Amino acid sequence: MFLVKLLSRLPMPILYAFADFLFVLAYYIVGYRKKVVMTNLKNSFPEKNELELKQISKGFYKHLSNFAVEVLKSFTISAEEINKRIKFVNIEVVEDHYKTEKSLLVLATHQFNWEWALLAGCLQLPYPVDVIYQKLSNDNLDDLMFKTRSKFGGTPIKKGDALREIIRRSRQKRLIVINGDQTPPGRVKSDIYWAEFLHQDTPFYKGPGIIPAKTNIPVLFLKITSPKRGFYEVEFKTLGEPPYEKDTTEILDRYITETENQIKENPSYWLWSHKRWKRKR
Repeated sequence: MFLVKLLSRLPMPILYAFADFLFVLAYYIVGYRKKVVMTNLKNSFPEKNELELKQISKGFYKHLSNFAVEVLKSFTISAEEINKRIKFVNIEVVEDHYKTEKSLLVLATHQFNWEWALLAGCLQLPYPVDVIYQKLSNDNLDDLMFKTRSKFGGTPIKKGDALREIIRRSRQKRLIVINGDQTPPGRVKSDIYWAEFLHQDTPFYKGPGIIPAKTNIPVLFLKITSPKRGFYEVEFKTLGEPPYEKDTTEILDRYITETENQIKENPSYWLWSHKRWKRKR
């Protein structure tokens, strides 16, 4: 980990030069998960031809390589630099909710660069920020990521503790972030919500749809775009405000729609190497 932190201190131009090397390695030489990526793209965009899909795929590997060095930089990045690279374009939406003394639930996606958006949120938003995370299999790396996500005051919450902690913290005027677009690992069918997503029957966690009714707090969608390499803009969109109907799927349906729209706008920025559709009904 000492070497990792040492490399993290390199200037961003050098790290992006390394990202260019990683792209060539991953895309042309190793072919990292290329079959998974192309299968996901073909099924998600049946209207696109082979050339268009390859262009999206190639773009994805470039952004994935950028993301890799940006995460590396996260270990030692300064508050000044992260604030320079992440801009919240409508921060007033969050500030208005803060004045009402209510907590906020923010639903995000695996759109690059969600890790930097989290760090910037801890610095620029008025709320204390909590984020739900999945523990990594490598203990040393998991510990490093935990410390990094906490460095500017963020509070990571293990996924297994999420529902209990969210309900408890919702009374404490906090901003709680969930990346809800990954495949649910559980085997309990009652915990899974199925929806059509990118032309495919897709399982989602029910949690983002259940939590608003249990906590009675507003829900926002976090949209990320990138005007140029290494710089990102974050926009908040309202998904719902209390009161909520009991057992409604409206919030989750809106989240799924916003996620799909974001991917269609900038398809190469989403995490296509994830085996998102490995689970069947």
